Amino acid sequence: MCASSLIVILETDAHSRLAEFVSKSIDNLAQDMHVKDGMKYLGLKDAKDILPGMEVRLIPHQIIGVSWMLMQEKETKYRGGIMADEMGLGKTVQMIATMAMNIPGPDENNRTTLVIVPTALLHQWKDELESKTNNMFSAHIHHGKTKLKSLSSLREKDIIITTYQTLCLDFVIKDPHVEPDDEAQWLTQHGGVLARMKWYRVVLDEAQFIRNRATRASIVVAQLRTKFRWMLTGTPVTNALTDLYGLIRFGHFRPWNDWQSFNEHITKIQAHDAPLAGARAQGILKPILLRRTKDSKLEGKPLLSLPPKSIEIVSLQFSSEEREIYDDFEKKARIRINKFIRERTIIQNHSVVLVMILRLRQLCCHPNLILCLAEQYDDPTMLIGGESEKELARARRVMGVPWVCPPWHDCIQPYLRFHPPNRALTRARAIELDFTNGEDEEDTMCPVCHEIYEGNGRILKCGHDVCADCLEDMSQSAIVHDGIFGFGNEQQNMHAEEVFENAAAKGFRPCPVCKEMNDISPNAVFLSSAFEPSPDELRAFARSEKDRSRPVQEKERLELSSDEEMPDFSQILSGLKEGKPRTSEFLDTSDDESDEVMAEDRVVPLSRQKGKQPATKDIKKLSEGTVATWRRDDDDMEPSAKMLALIEHLQIGEDAGDKTIVYSQWTSMLDLLETLLARYGIRNLRYDGKMRSEARDAALMAFRRTGSPRVILISTKCGGVGLNLTVANRVINMDLSWNFAAESQAYDRVHRLGQEKDVFVKRLVVENTIEERMLRLQDVKTGLADAALGEGTGVKLHKLSVKEIQAVRVILY
Repeated sequence: MCASSLIVILETDAHSRLAEFVSKSIDNLAQDMHVKDGMKYLGLKDAKDILPGMEVRLIPHQIIGVSWMLMQEKETKYRGGIMADEMGLGKTVQMIATMAMNIPGPDENNRTTLVIVPTALLHQWKDELESKTNNMFSAHIHHGKTKLKSLSSLREKDIIITTYQTLCLDFVIKDPHVEPDDEAQWLTQHGGVLARMKWYRVVLDEAQFIRNRATRASIVVAQLRTKFRWMLTGTPVTNALTDLYGLIRFGHFRPWNDWQSFNEHITKIQAHDAPLAGARAQGILKPILLRRTKDSKLEGKPLLSLPPKSIEIVSLQFSSEEREIYDDFEKKARIRINKFIRERTIIQNHSVVLVMILRLRQLCCHPNLILCLAEQYDDPTMLIGGESEKELARARRVMGVPWVCPPWHDCIQPYLRFHPPNRALTRARAIELDFTNGEDEEDTMCPVCHEIYEGNGRILKCGHDVCADCLEDMSQSAIVHDGIFGFGNEQQNMHAEEVFENAAAKGFRPCPVCKEMNDISPNAVFLSSAFEPSPDELRAFARSEKDRSRPVQEKERLELSSDEEMPDFSQILSGLKEGKPRTSEFLDTSDDESDEVMAEDRVVPLSRQKGKQPATKDIKKLSEGTVATWRRDDDDMEPSAKMLALIEHLQIGEDAGDKTIVYSQWTSMLDLLETLLARYGIRNLRYDGKMRSEARDAALMAFRRTGSPRVILISTKCGGVGLNLTVANRVINMDLSWNFAAESQAYDRVHRLGQEKDVFVKRLVVENTIEERMLRLQDVKTGLADAALGEGTGVKLHKLSVKEIQAVRVILY
């Protein structure tokens, strides 16, 4: 059978399996179930009845949810599923009720349930088990000092509660000789107690933690041996439909727990036909997922009666100084990103781009978050510069500007031969022009070992290069010299010898080329690569050199036939004056923004200055006063636009007698907010991932008490999952997340069962910044989730071009 025929058969079979799988999902009992049917299935005679073992009464949608979960365990082949109710609908209580209604029988060998949660939810789960049931379960927190040591200890408990991180530690392969195919067998015999244990049921709370199939947690949970598998998550899809694979793999939902099958029918399809991929994802999820939202209706009535929730984007304007700082950093970022685009290296440098975007997002909150990291640079925008730019900035600081960017000379060639930036240019010039002479060849190799530099060149103070290996040998070896210290009179020679000996005592070494004594400590030596020209600059240099060598008549003819004048030699050199390329002068580009950014650094060519020596134009940078003002983080800290807006909204909440949660993704921002609130006399509490679990629990308990501080500062990642904070009804979000789903989880800490007041959410966004662009990305990602979960028409997804979807994925990953 030929390969093409085999492929056709396999594709046909895969399509058949998909069609069969989707057709079986049509008859989903849970979606068509009425409350009376659920009550009958659970043995409840009246809506006020309480399930055996439970201390709380289930509300109608929870009755249906528990009935569906029990059917999944007892009556289907799936043995579990995904409980994906929106935040605040009671996923935890439905899971506990299911556990209470389907306890292990006397013939079960494995009777213990494993519950895996984020660290912040360890004690909350134990409290829920104790408060929602009449002590029917013995639950133990397996974490830190309370870890159990043996399988028998685990089996004595009904429920073990642990974290994703703790679980991963028990699945570490400590024997380097174990083959990949033998890892599972090795773990069952030699792994940690959690890996060796066979479970009755495994529950993943906040299961979106395993959505990335490449993470250790996602891989490990799929290796757990258990009878039933459950995932609780309000956001099964956040970034892409690929997020679903980690869940499906854990659930062992065949055949789609095989990556090749899932990839062919979902992931690859999403790239060119997103609605079809969404429809296919719905077909896969239908028999294994139950999801209700707060807007859903049950038998014509609202699923849940909660007070209204208002989410408002509050648009803010920077102060003049904040705008100046932000624009300077964004200009630097655009220059760098445009360079990546021109050189077609944007994919290779995607992590660098993400860091630059992160810095711009932090600037929207307060400049201190960035300026405090840039204290070593004279120009703070160097923080988002490339490694070469940072090295050149260091060289300017250590050696001075003339060493890196020397004054112009009437004679260009000596200038080229002596100063480091231009030695690198002439060295590369020889290769580009395929033209070498003795001097050019010497510049391409180390003067000591005569090996060609391969990114390991180092520049000494005298301006000459040596490779890193030879420099290391020089630093560890005695000075080799011939005893001759000059060719002057005796007094001059003695002075030269004294200078030599003093330098040698300091650890200096003579340059292999010019014999000048140099400090070769790391702080006084510079990377040659930082002075290398970019490919664009080198090509421009080569074109200029070839242009200079043409006959005058031909050059005049070319100039007459061209719309633009060919840049002369001095223009090309001007691109090196700050150690970064000025390629917009030489490239035909339609990127107007790039040209605008580059234009201000251009220098008038020597040939147009009538013999005058040009003055190097100073690069505009932030004033020291501005930097010093916004770098402060003490009691004299300058409040940012977002901080002033925060104070205003906190005062509104105080007047209304409400409690407020203030979210930020960065603990450094929370530090600044604590300083700000202290200045205004606003009592507050703190909850973030850097605090010990005991301190976090104490903060939550204090916030829930009457008469306690009305404001709590929470990190978005730490406080976005699992917490119940209905004591507050106001939320102020200081910075956007890439995923609106992550923000929604945070907002639903207050908008859930038990909330009695109207909920107000304020999302602070600075106009004309990267934050406004993030809002569009959030719309894209919400469309992806809607398409997969059947909560939308998929129109947003359909209207996005393939290029836009790919661009979003590049940015996010």
